[in-house]
Amino acid sequence: MSVADTRELLLQLASVSVCQISDACPSLPVETEIRPLDPSFRVCAPAFTVLCPADDNLTLHHALHVVEPGLVLVVAGSGGKGAALWGEIMSISAQAHGLSGTLVDGPARDPVEIAALKYPVFARSICPRKANKRSYGSLGEPIRWGNLTINQGDIVMADCNGVLTFPQSQLPHVLEQGLAVVRKEEQLKDAMRKGKSFFDLASLSSLIPPTRNRV
Repeated sequence: MSVADTRELLLQLASVSVCQISDACPSLPVETEIRPLDPSFRVCAPAFTVLCPADDNLTLHHALHVVEPGLVLVVAGSGGKGAALWGEIMSISAQAHGLSGTLVDGPARDPVEIAALKYPVFARSICPRKANKRSYGSLGEPIRWGNLTINQGDIVMADCNGVLTFPQSQLPHVLEQGLAVVRKEEQLKDAMRKGKSFFDLASLSSLIPPTRNRV
């Protein structure tokens, strides 16, 4: 699949929510404890993986220096909780370089300022302390991120419902299944606007015990 083809499929996938992809592909694991700094933030892009030593973001600054536009920085923080690996100034730089977002399994800071920038940042927690810049981790290697394992180049989808990931080779299939869910939901919404209930549309009456059919 060419770069242009991948870009076109990602543009289509960006309109699909994590809930819809989860419904379409229930075998895909989802991380829900690493949250967007603003609930409107969404990401749909290939991953650039970063492993930082605890409370040290030297490696992340290097990643921000070398990463290509269009990618999302996915950062494993080695369990550190005492310092922010990401903040407003790094977000300004990332936005200027055309990145799609930053997802940190660890602390970030400056949530109000980052929300105003509209640069998507997800983090496990908020911490005001700045990180050290003494130890180097790794770039482009497989990482454990929350309860997900993410490889360089995997497609990452994130919104206020959670984060999921899958190999680029699965992109056409995931998109096809996700768009099928979108179409089905639109049909349901249209029917409900006309007064139908999900109970009727999904034929749930057959699942109700006979003694409960009448209230």
